[in-house]
Amino acid sequence: MAAFRAYKRRVDPEGRFNRGKLLDDPTLPGDLRNAYTPSFGLMGAESLILQQSDIGSIADSVRNCLRCGKCKPVCATHVPRANLLYSPRNKILATSLLVEAFLYEEQTRRGVSIRHWDEFSDVADHCTVCHKCLAPCPVDIDFGDVSMNMRNLLRKMGRKKFNAGNAAAMFFLNATDPDTIRATRAAMVGIGYRAQRLASDLFRRLAKEQTRKPPATVGRAPLKEQVIHFVNKKMPGNLPKKTARALLDIEDSRYVPIIRDPQATTVDSEAVFYFPGCGSERLFSQVGLATQAMLWHVGVQAVLPPGYLCCGYPQRGSGQYDRAEKIITDNRVLLHRVATTLNYLDIRTVVVSCGTCYDQLQDYRFETIFPGCRIVDIHEFLMEKGVRLDGVTGARYMFHDPCHSPIKEYAPLTVVNALINDSLNGRIEKNDRCCGESGTLAVSRPDISTQVRFRKEEEMRRDAQALRALPVACGDGAPGERFTGPVKVLTSCPSCLQGLVRYEEDAGVEADYVVVELARHILGEDWLQAYVRRANDGGIERVLV
Repeated sequence: MAAFRAYKRRVDPEGRFNRGKLLDDPTLPGDLRNAYTPSFGLMGAESLILQQSDIGSIADSVRNCLRCGKCKPVCATHVPRANLLYSPRNKILATSLLVEAFLYEEQTRRGVSIRHWDEFSDVADHCTVCHKCLAPCPVDIDFGDVSMNMRNLLRKMGRKKFNAGNAAAMFFLNATDPDTIRATRAAMVGIGYRAQRLASDLFRRLAKEQTRKPPATVGRAPLKEQVIHFVNKKMPGNLPKKTARALLDIEDSRYVPIIRDPQATTVDSEAVFYFPGCGSERLFSQVGLATQAMLWHVGVQAVLPPGYLCCGYPQRGSGQYDRAEKIITDNRVLLHRVATTLNYLDIRTVVVSCGTCYDQLQDYRFETIFPGCRIVDIHEFLMEKGVRLDGVTGARYMFHDPCHSPIKEYAPLTVVNALINDSLNGRIEKNDRCCGESGTLAVSRPDISTQVRFRKEEEMRRDAQALRALPVACGDGAPGERFTGPVKVLTSCPSCLQGLVRYEEDAGVEADYVVVELARHILGEDWLQAYVRRANDGGIERVLV
């Protein structure tokens, strides 16, 4: 402190910057010795809030914030042009004030105001849980974790408001019974998505006005505005009619499916455990099938979990910590049984096709389930196997790296460019910013998603325009002509795939998965039907677990 004070007096002798702060002079206005500080000791002794330790831990997790604002540029919920100012710094200030309000109201026997709980919930909702604020923070505050803790506290206190979109998504993800999943998928995708797309066409003009200048999300929006938020960008269409497991007839949770090419593999061939997750298996089943098809293509045996499993991350992100812990525990017990049953396969690799699954599975302690194993994304695995797509013509690419990127061992752009060598059009570059889908955020708080998407749409339009402006190469048309073929944005996250598809009309960009693009070019346009046919024709072994 002495060194700081000497420096401060030397460079700021008139005290213009943060007047009086940290200068140990009680006559100056910045002296903090008499400042009011809420008493957590009193709270523990007198408060009526049963979860005082939770509130204390939340306050403790943000207390070191320097208010420097380095978190602002990377934060998805800080888009001033879209009336979105919920940067981690601003949310920490709000959280600190609300905690003080809670303590003051409890310690004066007034009871916590419902309005304060609503504000607490509002701060918790304005977060995509991308964890990008951690890297630039000089004191290592991860407001993604703070937001999840706030949501969990609201749930435990009974202050978390019912949200139909979130409830429907959680019901779908929590379901394990095949009949329930089929019925829910038919209702949500077959009916719900179609209705949303029709409504999007109906409210097209109002939607354009709303996305051009998104309204602020402070306070509850009028019902009409909420409806337009939900339909202002279309949900995906033409999705597969069935889940990946239903197409392969491996829904029975009593059996572990082992999928391999009987012509190219034996029981001694390399085996991997593939954890598809909800997005790659229940919703975008083409992603899970493309992953399996490419594993089949490189001569690897793919072991899948018995029945439908969710990793537990969506539940944690929603603040349902108790549900998440139960899912994780049940899954770990089941996977230990699988490993014991299939110990003759000597599985050393766990493959994933979803970033949130990767993040959650790191807590599963797979090294105790399959000794000596590693967790790796399908794209990194294929790159290591030498898979390469050379000289793609007819399309130009950019890459959306998910907030929860599953590509961990190598730089994501290095992997994508190694897999898809677009030598005619140059290196595939990253398309920055959050897509706005963020798991269940887009259905639970579409008003926030509208603001987040404002920034992403700018990036997509700009990058697509730059790709179309590149000189036309041989195979893309006559030299000198303007490129008129498709511009594609590739990703490696099922939730991001849904989010990116919703920009297709506004940004003129097609969205797809990297592994699906590989399967289409390497295995042929009818790769999905061909793989399902070959797998069902003697390519699946079912082992009782």
